[in-house]
Formats: sequence, C-alpha cells, structure tokens
Amino acid sequence: MATAVIRNPEFDYTDDLPASLDGADLVVLATEWPEYGQADPGVLVGRPAAPLLVDCRTTLDPEPWRTAGWTVQQLGRPGK
Repeated sequence: MATAVIRNPEFDYTDDLPASLDGADLVVLATEWPEYGQADPGVLVGRPAAPLLVDCRTTLDPEPWRTAGWTVQQLGRPGK
C-alpha cells in the first residue's frame, strides 16, 4: 500500500476490507489475494450501497456470494 499512497495520494486507503466497502456503488475484485477469497459475503453484504460485485480474476465461488444477497459478475462467465 505504501507505493500506492506515494503514486496516488489523492485516494483513500485502508487495510480494513469491510470498511473499504462502506457506501460503495460497485465492488471490483481485481486481485487473487487469499484474504478476499476467504471473506464472508454474508458479513460484507450490508456494507456497500448496493451489493454488486465484479470479479475480474474469476477467483471467487460466486454461489456463496449470491446466496448472501450479492449480484456477482465474473469476466468470461455468464451471469445469473
């Protein structure tokens, strides 16, 4: 994160996943870091303004997310 802060100081940064979703209009997952794959979608569903998730790396199992109330789109896979 230190490098990102140097390159883009105008952005807000946090290492708190739930807090990072607060009020978001859209959640874009663009990494394969395991902490995101291990996140509990039921705990996170109420954090963004709308539970919309785009999984750009197609790393998540979408069913637990959908069951928790998320709309999930994964690149290269048809949506449900």
